Amino acid sequence: MGIERVRAKLWSTALGPAIVIWFFGYVLVDIVGFLMNRSAPGMSLLAAIPMLVLGVCQTEAIDMLRARLERLHWTVSASLLLVATLAATMIQALFDINWTRYMALTFFPTWQTWALQITAERVLTNGVLYLWTFCLALTLLWAARASRSSEANAARAARAQSAALRLQLNPHFLFNTMNSISSLIAVDRSAEAEEMIASLCDFLRGSLNSDPMEDVPLSQEIDAVDAYLSIEATRFGERLEIEIDVAPDMVGAAVPNFILQPFVENAIKHGVSLVKGPAHVEVTAAREDKELVLTVTNNADPEAQKAADRLPPRNRTSIGISNTRERLRNRYGDRAKLVTGPVDGAYRAVIRLPFTAFR
Repeated sequence: MGIERVRAKLWSTALGPAIVIWFFGYVLVDIVGFLMNRSAPGMSLLAAIPMLVLGVCQTEAIDMLRARLERLHWTVSASLLLVATLAATMIQALFDINWTRYMALTFFPTWQTWALQITAERVLTNGVLYLWTFCLALTLLWAARASRSSEANAARAARAQSAALRLQLNPHFLFNTMNSISSLIAVDRSAEAEEMIASLCDFLRGSLNSDPMEDVPLSQEIDAVDAYLSIEATRFGERLEIEIDVAPDMVGAAVPNFILQPFVENAIKHGVSLVKGPAHVEVTAAREDKELVLTVTNNADPEAQKAADRLPPRNRTSIGISNTRERLRNRYGDRAKLVTGPVDGAYRAVIRLPFTAFR
């Protein structure tokens, strides 16, 4: 675990990528030296360790400078970075020539045939190669930082969006609930009013206390759905029939927080509220191969449900199917599917997720 933490820390800064870039650069130098019969395999790479360290340190320094110059006008920051890169290139090239000369005079005498020849062409070639290496390294580091920043911003945005969606309580639901509680108290049905208040407290507690980005066990998700439907059952009385069918071995499955709530709300608003006679809402969970299949079915008018699905989220009182679809896409990509539509005179929403046990 300690090694993994150190590796993650290195790669989160410029140090890790810089080491990789410079290391492979000197690996190529070692290969070219071997092919030109200048040195045995690995000898040039071994001798280049001090140059590798210098290159990494200079790359890290320029990258830190780039971060500090971000607030300046781009012409100023670009000019300063160009000067710093050219200076680093000159330092690296001169150190390369003098270090290689020292190694030829001490440890690798066979190198003297070429290492002691300090010509303008060699200095220029070294300078161009190191300038190219610095430019490549800094460009890749900048792209990596931009990518990480984009991913971090996307994650923060997704978290904020999920939190906002989770806390987007239906105002009509709250109004109707409080009105129902008031009506029950007025007709001296205190026990039912207390039960409805308890269910409302359970529902609000689950809505406000949990982390929107964390998975929850399916049992917790079902408890939230049950609390919501219990409130609506008190409102609609015997006209609303509720059926929740979850296999015992499914209660420990991991699901996104409040993933069923939009469909249960839509079942009430666009199903039960539109049906004058008895209404039926069914919530099921089952496993099919490696998938967890969640369904919410109601005997609504299918055309009314389809019209509700097409409404923009701001015109709907629930979180909305489109937002839930986006949550699933952000979390699972193509591994999750959401299908809604009429089925045998009813309306059904089916969510398919990769099955994982909650930990």
